[in-house]
Amino acid sequence: MNIIDKHFAAENAHDVEATLATYTDDIVWDDVTHPDAPFHGKEEVGSVYSSILDAIPDVVLESVKRFDGEGGRYVVDESILTGHVHGEWAGMNGGGAPVRVRILHIFEIRDGLISYENAWFDAAEVQRQITAWLD
Repeated sequence: MNIIDKHFAAENAHDVEATLATYTDDIVWDDVTHPDAPFHGKEEVGSVYSSILDAIPDVVLESVKRFDGEGGRYVVDESILTGHVHGEWAGMNGGGAPVRVRILHIFEIRDGLISYENAWFDAAEVQRQITAWLD
């Protein structure tokens, strides 16, 4: 199993420590929708993962397509994220709303671990789904 597969397996198991084990100590984690991003180091990233799991306790990522470049140094993964938003995510309190959204990850790999992760998703689509659920 490669490091990206291990990473997503740990995320889908909701295991923050196993997720952090897929990163270098100096990980840079950048979610373009998060107002405080980028985050640096495992402690900061672990805190963000915990808050995501608090907001979406049943979150699942299913990889759809994956590409790599420079012999695996860079990986781009398109996934579908599903779950029920019980806390605040993407700028809204979800009230238990089900969401399904495409998410794009860009990874840089160094020494067999993830040294950089950049996540992109349509926060407006998440907000639209939550609003529709709450109405």
